[in-house]
Amino acid sequence: MERRKGMKISSLRRMELIQASLTAIYENGFADLTVAQIAEDAQVSTGNIHYYFGGKEALLEATMRHLLELLNVAHRRHLSGANTGKDRLHAVVQANFDADFLTMETCRVWTQFWAFAPYRPKLARLHNINRARVRSNIVFAIRDLVSAQDLKLKTNAIQGYMDGVWVQIAQSQEEPDLRSLQSEARRFVEQTIS
Repeated sequence: MERRKGMKISSLRRMELIQASLTAIYENGFADLTVAQIAEDAQVSTGNIHYYFGGKEALLEATMRHLLELLNVAHRRHLSGANTGKDRLHAVVQANFDADFLTMETCRVWTQFWAFAPYRPKLARLHNINRARVRSNIVFAIRDLVSAQDLKLKTNAIQGYMDGVWVQIAQSQEEPDLRSLQSEARRFVEQTIS
């Protein structure tokens, strides 16, 4: 029983540090992020970060994995009611604009991860896995909706559209209007596959 309690506390502490990492990146930027800033946001000593993660890089990787899991949960939720290729395609796109996933904080942090992933092998691996997964989901959904010769072009257009919206949000000073984003995304998909 004590061991289970210890594991639960450890899991909670790790999640607190991941959330502090998100906040610190959002407030200070990825490039200048320090362990001290994360520790200050979490109201813990820097030693806790080393104890639970082994250092800043491992914490950043865990933070990226956390964001990927949020996206995966949104994807599963949206895909659960999708029966046709068009339904699946809309579900994949809508998951990227899901209210439980897309906030100003996650958007800014996510786009900063994109920028730094090529220079950090573990982050690059996670980034590449995510892009391949999203692409695979789009291709699987769209393949029966467009001609074989248009498949790559239209898949790139949809994936590029989603990325572009995220970059615009990250550079904005206002919280995203999710209803409008979802509606515009639906319209963009419909025009792309028609």
